[in-house]
Amino acid sequence: MKQSTQGKLVIISIFGISILMSGYAWWHNVHTGDQVIRFFGIEAATRLRHAETIELLLLDNSHENQPIAEQPTLKTSTGEMTILSVQDISSARGMVHMQHTFIQDHTYRWDQSLPDLPLQWAFALRFTDQAGQTTFLFDPAAYAIEHQETGQQILMSEMMNNLVRYLLESKLVTEEDVTSDSMQ
Repeated sequence: MKQSTQGKLVIISIFGISILMSGYAWWHNVHTGDQVIRFFGIEAATRLRHAETIELLLLDNSHENQPIAEQPTLKTSTGEMTILSVQDISSARGMVHMQHTFIQDHTYRWDQSLPDLPLQWAFALRFTDQAGQTTFLFDPAAYAIEHQETGQQILMSEMMNNLVRYLLESKLVTEEDVTSDSMQ
């Protein structure tokens, strides 16, 4: 085989492999959120990624879920929780990356069930767009999440640690807000 023919075959092979790899990467990226869509629904998953407004709600867990008079509450599977504060964090640095985390299948522990311990919701994130809102409640100690509108609960992977670290480093919460010591 001539040297020029061999060079052409190498170039064609490289080009063919790159097309195959690009196709696989595209397919893989499209399917990285399939379980999220099945679990939360397409509307909620879309809202998690493209919400116009994102609010951080700090919850009071020190009164055994008894609402404090004159303060707004949030209904959860464990009862009504008093909302201590609401911050609009839509434009917080790194928010786009945090949102992307919630629509990735690897963020959740699909094969594990929730612990039998009572869940202690420390904070919530409310994602709002023109069509509605989706609210997630978080128990960082148990790695648990509750989709407030549907009551569905799931365990989060080690990404919970990243979420808490993000909120702490961005000074959106304090250590006291997210540790179980403050929730006794």
